Amino acid sequence: MSGDKKLDKKPDMDELAKAFDSAKKVGEDKPEGKKKKSGKSKKSIAFFTIGMLALVGGLSFLIYRLVVGPSAADAEFLINAGEWVEEDEPSVVWKFTEVGKGTLTTDGHTTDYDFIWALENGKIKVETAWLYKLEDTFNYSLDQGAKVLTLKDEEKGVEVKLKANN
Repeated sequence: MSGDKKLDKKPDMDELAKAFDSAKKVGEDKPEGKKKKSGKSKKSIAFFTIGMLALVGGLSFLIYRLVVGPSAADAEFLINAGEWVEEDEPSVVWKFTEVGKGTLTTDGHTTDYDFIWALENGKIKVETAWLYKLEDTFNYSLDQGAKVLTLKDEEKGVEVKLKANN
């Protein structure tokens, strides 16, 4: 009769679930050669690859800059070059004293006029405090190697070449 009492008792579902889970884990052992790579391993490889590509890119850029040499920005070059003398009229001298400011003479420094300037999209905008206020916009090209600044006003058909005086 004692065996009949055990049959009447309902099994505990939690105990069955635990037993099933532990049996499942025991049977899950895989052969050593077929282990899956973990997600961490794949991420590590991806980060390593990205890091190496960034390193190679940075070194390439550094070597390029060392071989080619740094080129000064146009504004900085205009300032550092000193005075710019008009090729056809040596009494006309422009001097870019700092970013946005400069002086201009048309009579070999007997009279100097202040001007403000800005470089924007291949154009140089100049505002001169002459006898009256002058505002001009020129297309410009700057050959840093030859130290030649070319100003063009296509509407007026004017082209002026200035050469650095140093």
